[in-house]
Amino acid sequence: MPDAGDSKLKKTLSIVGASAALLVLAIVVLRSTLLAPPSAGDLSRRRTVVDTKTGEVFNDFVIPENSTMPWANPKTGEKTLIQGEACYWTKDGKAKLEPTYVILNEMIGKPGPTICPDCGRTVSAHNPLPPADLLREAKKAAEAK
Repeated sequence: MPDAGDSKLKKTLSIVGASAALLVLAIVVLRSTLLAPPSAGDLSRRRTVVDTKTGEVFNDFVIPENSTMPWANPKTGEKTLIQGEACYWTKDGKAKLEPTYVILNEMIGKPGPTICPDCGRTVSAHNPLPPADLLREAKKAAEAK
């Protein structure tokens, strides 16, 4: 005949086991929903855009499905957002970690090359980054501050 101690132990172990199972289930559900990294499709729809009227930069702007440029500014509703091109140069020929975003002249029908207002260099589509050694210098300088 089982004694009361064994029955109590089994009940306690059952509660602990069920609680552990629920905790594991909650972690799995959270990791696959709220804490899940964005999908490749979601990431491919995010851009840094610049307002053609105000120059305001919108990082991680989500491009609406089946839409084309210019996109509507969420603040004004006007279709004034164009994808920005990043320039990582400074006036003195060094690299910087935070880019200046520029609208390419060709995107808005302006003639001539696009010039970065910060560094004075020509900016092109898929603008190349500064050399790796200059980027490392910029990172060291930022860390030293």
